[in-house]
Order: sequence, then structure tokens, then C-alpha cells
Amino acid sequence: MEQAMVNTDKELWRERPGAYYADSIHVTKGGGIGITCGGHVIVAPIRKWHKAGNLFLCVNPNLKRWKWKLAMWLLVER
Repeated sequence: MEQAMVNTDKELWRERPGAYYADSIHVTKGGGIGITCGGHVIVAPIRKWHKAGNLFLCVNPNLKRWKWKLAMWLLVER
């Protein structure tokens, strides 16, 4: 007998409530943070998200020039 899969994720935010393909943020049963954007999801533990933000989004004068430029580009409100 086939069993249906149970979605154990807890949704925290959705760009357009009720829109299945809308960008969203959720927490997995195992504690990972999932961010869906444009139909693609990345799931990682909170410490990895924080490390990624620290490495790529912080204005750190010790970053290589291309990383600093990327951080500035990402931080500019569009």
C-alpha cells in the first residue's frame, strides 16, 4: 500500500498567500531554514545561512574586491 508523504515543514512567510509557486520561507522538521525564490529552494541550517550572509553580504573591508562589489549590489534596494 502506498502512503502519502506528509509535509512537516512550517511555513513562516509567503509573498502571496495561497500562491503555491510564490517565494516563501519555511522551517523543516530537522530545523533547516528553507528559502524558495523563483521556484528554486535552498535549505540550510541557521548557522550556514548566517555564515553565508557574513561572508557575502557584510560590508567587510577585508573581503576581496569582487565579493565587496557583490555585497553592495545585493544590498542596494531595487
